[in-house]
Amino acid sequence: MAGHDPDREEDEGYLAAQAGLAAEQNPYPSGTLRFDHWRRGWHIANMEARIDQEHPGITIKSNAMLTDNPHPRGTIRYEEWRDVWHVKQAKARRARRLGLGRC
Repeated sequence: MAGHDPDREEDEGYLAAQAGLAAEQNPYPSGTLRFDHWRRGWHIANMEARIDQEHPGITIKSNAMLTDNPHPRGTIRYEEWRDVWHVKQAKARRARRLGLGRC
């Protein structure tokens, strides 16, 4: 499909979750790729909120690289920092794509 934006439905689901909509409010027919993409975006927004709640003390600079992890590999803190880093990177990409500014 020419001109199709593969992130559109995911972004819609993401924004719907941030607005407090339930997963059951997915506007696309069940069993379609659009349904799955919307639902993935909805789940991502909820996962980000959970990670932010569970790890409020972990601060990561916006330009940090994965290799900047200050904790020893193989430790829980290393894994937590890495998870937060991945979430923050994805959030920043989505914010740039949606023109939402800094997150």
